[in-house]
Amino acid sequence: MPMKPKYNFFDVLDFYEQNELNETFANEPTDKLKISKEVNFLTNTKKKDEKSSQIQNSKIASSEKNIAQTAPKIAQLEINKVIESPQNQESAIISNVKNITSTSHALAELAKKNQINFMENKISNADEKFLPLNQIVENARTLASKAQTVAELKEIIENFDGCNLKKMATNTVFVDGNSDSKIMIIGEAPGNHEDLRGVPFCGDSGEMLTAMFNSINLTREKDYCVTNVIFWRPPGNRRPTEEELAICRPFVERHLQLFNPKIIILVGATAMNAIIDTSETISNIRGKFIDFSPQFLENKTKIFTIFHPSFLMRQSAKKRLTWLDMLNLQKFIKNNYEE
Repeated sequence: MPMKPKYNFFDVLDFYEQNELNETFANEPTDKLKISKEVNFLTNTKKKDEKSSQIQNSKIASSEKNIAQTAPKIAQLEINKVIESPQNQESAIISNVKNITSTSHALAELAKKNQINFMENKISNADEKFLPLNQIVENARTLASKAQTVAELKEIIENFDGCNLKKMATNTVFVDGNSDSKIMIIGEAPGNHEDLRGVPFCGDSGEMLTAMFNSINLTREKDYCVTNVIFWRPPGNRRPTEEELAICRPFVERHLQLFNPKIIILVGATAMNAIIDTSETISNIRGKFIDFSPQFLENKTKIFTIFHPSFLMRQSAKKRLTWLDMLNLQKFIKNNYEE
């Protein structure tokens, strides 16, 4: 039993006609690069037109046989426009070679028309319009200010589409740990594991960071929370751009306002540069307690910077310095915040 065609032939022709796609058809594949074969194709089709003209006035059945008979006739209608022109037939045939296009070219022409429509503002979706960076940052700041709790801020960030990184990320990675603690740890950006799970510092670097704080009797579940200055994974784990940092900064600042930490621990140079405005290198800043009182915070707090675990994995010699920094942090917490 013959299979029913998936698409109606005449529906296809209507599609091409409605979109002004001058596609022509042949029963057999043709070599469009050789004019001689195009001439044969036109000549053969012209002969077939005499026979197919008898069918023109009758109703066309929907069977496959009638479709096959009708295709050359429709193609001939386009060919006759060229053959019957005032110019000689040979030049007309040669010029007509350009009009016999492939399906991919026809669809490309349709895409061009759609692009023109877009450029003429026929697409009125406001989300598609270009916004300058300062407007995106201002929009982010307005949205962030509406959050009255960390949970509300998380929902706002998850629904925010102003950062292009979100389009390539699997999950929004915001915060993890105890939001009622005194310590906030801020890293750079999610990696592959974090992107897949939606949890900050859960990969190899996260395991090392957890071990570092466990060594001074601090746990994520009880004593601190972790977040990043970027909430979506940059492709290939590259360093975030200044524009991406600027777009996410209003959310980071609002998070700090709502959390109101006693100590902010910055993990790595990118997090350090994003939070504090300094020309110092991380080698000079790490291990020191710095007063931090930006305009968006009501209370003064302390900044403490450490090397990023991924850096320590590459530079084992720096682990000794980091261990001394962790001991210094433990001593500071014990003297100032433990009863």
